[in-house]
Amino acid sequence: MDELAQEIPVAYQHRRRMIFLRVAAAASVLLVLAVSSATFWYFSPNQEIEEAFTQIVAANGGTLDGDGVLARPLAQPLKPVLSKPTPKSYGMLKQYTEAEEEESMTVSMSFSFSATIRNESEPRHNREGVWQAKVEGEGEASGVKEETSISQNTKNSNLKKHLWAVKAQVGTTLPADNGTYKMPISVGATVERKLNKYLGVETGIVYSNLRSEGQKLHYLGIPVKMNVTLAETKKWDVYATVGGVADKCIAGAPDNDFKNEPIQLAVTAGVGVRYKINDRLAVFAEPGISHHFKTDSQLATVRTERPTNFNLLCGLRMTY
Repeated sequence: MDELAQEIPVAYQHRRRMIFLRVAAAASVLLVLAVSSATFWYFSPNQEIEEAFTQIVAANGGTLDGDGVLARPLAQPLKPVLSKPTPKSYGMLKQYTEAEEEESMTVSMSFSFSATIRNESEPRHNREGVWQAKVEGEGEASGVKEETSISQNTKNSNLKKHLWAVKAQVGTTLPADNGTYKMPISVGATVERKLNKYLGVETGIVYSNLRSEGQKLHYLGIPVKMNVTLAETKKWDVYATVGGVADKCIAGAPDNDFKNEPIQLAVTAGVGVRYKINDRLAVFAEPGISHHFKTDSQLATVRTERPTNFNLLCGLRMTY
């Protein structure tokens, strides 16, 4: 019993001690809060806060309500400002939303395709066609135009190389029926200028020897002809020719009277065939017909005996 009596006061004292500690802790906390509030209130900028509230009231037309401010409501509600969505990108092209349809945009594209097809006789791994495609800008498309221009210039340069031609020719006509006048012979050199792919003009100088019994007449003539290409292949050309010639007797007349011999005019027409030996040389033959007009000359020739006659010209033609 004595031991039990001693244990009861000890428990009671321990309990009182715990209550005292709790009350002391609570009082300490309250004391700290009170000191902090007093310090904050003492050092707070009350005057600056009051001036700031006064400016807000003056600017917005509000009223002070104790420590608060009643501001005048805005006339229009503010709309939230949303940032413009970033365009989506797929590959090299940008996809835009409906909000961006108002902006005008121009996209220029050009496509060029090239294909390489292998021969069937090649191995299997070489027979597959290889296709290449590329997208080029508008500025790069000028490469095609430039290539076409170079090709056209090459064709024009080849045409210019063959605008001129020099012809060396030998010709003859049929003799008179009575056998008095022999077959005349003519040689000459002419120059031909191509006007275009089909037309050409030819002129030059031709010497003719008209022979008869006991007489030799020498004529010098200037022919002018127009040549028209009818057909053209890699090796053969067929063309038509029409023109005229003016002849003058320069020797063989009685007393060699050059001044008294008039100029004799003639018209010619024929068809020519030309064989190309290479790109510059060709041989030709021109069968045709000619008609010489009468003059007041006292000389009798095969041309006065047979004014309309068949003739043949053959020679060599060189282009440059």
